[in-house]
Order: sequence, then C-alpha cells, then structure tokens
Amino acid sequence: MAAGNNAQTIASQLEYVRPELEESFLVSAKLWSRIQQRTDIKPVSSRTSRIPFTPIQAGDFGQMDPDGGGLGVGNAPIEVPGALSCVYFRQGGAYTAQSDWATDSDEKAIKRFVAYTQDMVSRTFAGFMDAVAQGDGSNTLDTIVTVGTNYLVVNNANFFQSQQKIDIYSALTGVAGFVATVQIQTVDIANTTLWLTAAVPAGVNQNYFLLVTGSAGLANSGLLGLRYYQQGGNAGNYMNILRSSFPGMFSTPYIPANGALTPSIVRAMLGQIILAKGEDEAEESDLVVHMNVDMDAAWENNALLVQRVDIEGGKRGESADMLAKRAPGTVAGYEKLLNPRALPGLIDFLALKHWFRLEAKALDLYDVDGQTVFPAYAADGSVATKSMFWLVMGAQIGNGQPRLGAYIPNVTIPRNFFGH
Repeated sequence: MAAGNNAQTIASQLEYVRPELEESFLVSAKLWSRIQQRTDIKPVSSRTSRIPFTPIQAGDFGQMDPDGGGLGVGNAPIEVPGALSCVYFRQGGAYTAQSDWATDSDEKAIKRFVAYTQDMVSRTFAGFMDAVAQGDGSNTLDTIVTVGTNYLVVNNANFFQSQQKIDIYSALTGVAGFVATVQIQTVDIANTTLWLTAAVPAGVNQNYFLLVTGSAGLANSGLLGLRYYQQGGNAGNYMNILRSSFPGMFSTPYIPANGALTPSIVRAMLGQIILAKGEDEAEESDLVVHMNVDMDAAWENNALLVQRVDIEGGKRGESADMLAKRAPGTVAGYEKLLNPRALPGLIDFLALKHWFRLEAKALDLYDVDGQTVFPAYAADGSVATKSMFWLVMGAQIGNGQPRLGAYIPNVTIPRNFFGH
C-alpha cells in the first residue's frame, strides 16, 4: 500500500492569509492637495466667474514747467476682466452582491470589499486631479513617445492609473481629432509604459495626445493647469484675455536650460521674478519649486560634484557615506515640492499665495434624493446583483499673478530616470 502523501492532506490543512493588503500603486497628489489645502476656495454657480486684472497702471509722468506750463491731461489704470468656468469630473466604483457578502465580516476576509472599494475611489481621485493639473487646459495627460502592439510608451506613466480609460487624439481639433478610447491594464513607471487591456488601435502614432476620457479634445476646454498658466510669450489667452492685447503682462518668465541644470540658471530665473514684480512681492508669495525626481537629482548633482569628505585621523572601520539619506529640501532656499506626477525635464516656480480654486460642486458622492448607491440592470430588465456609485466634482484652478511664477524647460534628464 502506498504511503500517504501531501496531496491527500490538503482538505484539512489550514490556510494562512497575511492580514496586510499591500498596495503597489501611487496614490499621492502633491500639487492638487497643496492647492486644495488653501483657504481661498470659492463656491460658485454655473455662471462664468469674473477675475479682474489691472495689467496697465497710470503712467502719465514727465517734467513740468511751473511757470505757466501745462500739466497734461493725465491717464488712469486699465482694468480687464478674466473669465473662468468650472469643469466637471467623476470617478465611479462598482461591486457585486457576492463580493459584499463574502467579505462583510472579519471572520470572512481581512478587508471588507465594499468599504475598501469606496475608500480606494476616494483616495485615488486626488491623484487623477493632480495629473490633470499638470496640463495645458485641454485635459491632455501626456503624448505618445512609442507605440507597441499592446502598449504605449509615454513621458511619465505616473500621469495615469491602472484600469483608467483614456481617449487618444491625433490633434486637439475636437471630434475630428478623436481616434479611439483605450483602457490601461497596468502602469509601468520604471519603463514609462502603459500596458493596455487590448491591442493598440490601428493608426495610432507617435506624438498623439492622451486625454481624460470624455474630454472635448479642444484647447482650454478642461482644467486649466500648469502648462496653461506657466507659459511665456504673448500667444494664446490667459483666462480668456488675449495675451497679445497686453504684451508681457500675462507672460510667465522662463529660461530654457537646453542642457544641465545649474545654480546660475536658477539664480537668473529668480532674478526674472524680482525684475517682474519686485523683491518684496517675490518674498511674500509663498514661492515653491515644483519638480519631479529627475530634476531633484539634477539639482543635487550640483552639490555632489563639489562636496568634500574630511577623513579623521586614526583607524576607520568604514568609508564615509558619500550620500545623505535625502536630497536637499529646498532649491535656492525655497521649499521644494517633489511630485512624482510632474513633467520630467522641467522645473516650475509657483507663487502659491496667488493660486486659487473655484468650486461649483465640492467633491462628494453623486446623490439623488439622498441615494448614493444605485443598482445596475440586467439585460432582461431586472435588477442585477451589482451596485454602483460615483464621486463627482466641479472645479477650476486660477492663478492671479502669472509674472510671479517662472519655469525652466528643456533641462537634461539625468541618466537612469524616465528611460534616459
């Protein structure tokens, strides 16, 4: 007779489940959370909000002749109204009755699935908004670098999240530029790759735009983000004010690095802010330096190249550690806002004192007469054993001082970051 083996004992073996549910995705939202924490969040109606500016001051200055000479007619400041309208975003969740029943107590599961799903939707919403807030106002998240069979290589995969649906546009020309909607299976930040749930649609090419699904695919039709406000030159508009109507007044200072990041470029950039608005306003503007990890390394590399390690006399058990635990917490003395969702190869100086947010609908569960969870319906018209809910929000971002910000584009990305 054969000896009993392990397979014969499986039915009575106890199964260990580690009581920790590890999450392997990014949930932080640095920029959006920072704007969200500000107290100047203004509830608004569905009407367009008016944002007043004075781009041109009174300026009839000259020498006078007090012996009967004329004083001149004089002039006055010129005011102009900007305009902002809120845009609306949603994120849904769904679960089946069985997933609820199978996990509705501590005896059945380490997590109650319904509560975990609701919590997950709430926590990841800010990350989606943080990604949109990096954009140019069209809800463009990124552009395609390389097209594979079932994947897309992008500039920063952290602009996206797993299971997210995105719209592909060949150009920001509305319906005419729309190509397809695809769904992301997983986000591979190490290889800056979006793995899709199906093959990449035919005709999708390099430099196509990847937008928040449901967007209009037009300039200035979505959330107005960093690349909308932080823009040098006199092209385009600023809160519906033509920049060309007031040359230089709605232009954000910038200096392209076109190479490595150096302290002299940063000092020159800060100098441009002082030249535009004066040292006092620059110091009082709550200025932060917004960047990704690649620019954090580029800034620290300046110090690593010139550091000195003093070797004490006597016996040493080990060599000196050439690297501190963390990179510098400031850039030229200003707070560093390190954001994994920032655009690589670029540094933004943001005067957060002058950034604000409008809300037509504060973030909350979508409800109808108090009901926030809704049943799905089966093909035969009966109620399906699946429940759905949505978080919704209507908001817009504003920046009252474009000349107190600044940015440094075209910085060389150090090796081993974002595929370089």
